[in-house]
Amino acid sequence: MKKYGTTLIEVLVALTILGIISVPLYYLLKDASNKRAVVASRDFIKQEANKVFKLLENDLSQARKGTFKQVSDDVIEIKVRKPGKDDKDVSLSYLYVAPDLIRRFEGQRWLVSKNVKDFVVSETAEAGRLVVSLKMKAALDGIAEEDGPEYSQEKLVVMREDSSEELDAFWRDVGDVNKFFATQGSLMAGVKDDAKQLTQQFTDEYKDMLKDVKNMTVGQLTKVKDDLFKGLKDVEKQLQGIDKDILDLDSKALYDPGCDGELSDSQKKRARQVKEALAGMDTKAKMDWNKIKNIGGTGGLFSSGMDTKAIKEMYNAKAEIFNAGQQMVKQMDEFKVFAEENGVPVDMSTINRQKWGA
Repeated sequence: MKKYGTTLIEVLVALTILGIISVPLYYLLKDASNKRAVVASRDFIKQEANKVFKLLENDLSQARKGTFKQVSDDVIEIKVRKPGKDDKDVSLSYLYVAPDLIRRFEGQRWLVSKNVKDFVVSETAEAGRLVVSLKMKAALDGIAEEDGPEYSQEKLVVMREDSSEELDAFWRDVGDVNKFFATQGSLMAGVKDDAKQLTQQFTDEYKDMLKDVKNMTVGQLTKVKDDLFKGLKDVEKQLQGIDKDILDLDSKALYDPGCDGELSDSQKKRARQVKEALAGMDTKAKMDWNKIKNIGGTGGLFSSGMDTKAIKEMYNAKAEIFNAGQQMVKQMDEFKVFAEENGVPVDMSTINRQKWGA
């Protein structure tokens, strides 16, 4: 029987063929591995950028009015309100030392990201708006540092206090109600003035609309109707807002500034009763100053030591909002007559006339 075996020549031929196949196979597998690493790196830095933007937006949106400062090319600083008894504004800053972005607050430092290639915060022409430009670069295992993918993004961040006060005539900082009462006069007196201003503005606009109402098309009349309903909704929002502010008001804001230390349980109870009674007056007809006096007492200060002026201003502010709503409903009644004579139905069945005393 003849035996067969593998000759040296056959082995060398096989090795040669394997070598020819292995070289492109190696580069093919390496390329696939690199591509996977690049995709993984790109996903990572996108997530990292989102994390950085989320933190920046949260901090910068809470900046106290007028406190944003570009300290240097590498440092931005703002002041934020620190919660607690002291209730003071404290500094918060971001330091960029490539590739690290560091957050600093109250003597502590946090490494936000170690993959930042560029970080720029620019003020815009509009108050309270910042443009944050961020460029990230990262190389995960399997990629050379210089080959790591880059990711760039820009985002508009709004500093609420700067922006709101500039763009909204009726904006008011209600975040620090007690301090507002103590150092800047009456918040509620301001709300009362705002309600008057809102009514006057609405009335002026309404009068302007009525000048040309006889020449209006059905479409134009419909738009006026929609504007009237929107105006009343704005007043309703103000009413809801002031009730919330009243209930959220710290009881200490209702007492004479000369009162020292903590309030007694009876003082806290009486303050809560006054706030709940005023917030519970949900129609114009229910507005009753005597009901508030019966809870608080009499005199320049109520017998409980509660500050009559502060409570009266809250009462007057709410009463003025009801007056604004009443005036708008009257104007809507006038418009309804003319509009329906000209083929535009005005359904006022959804309006709570009792609420506004109309």
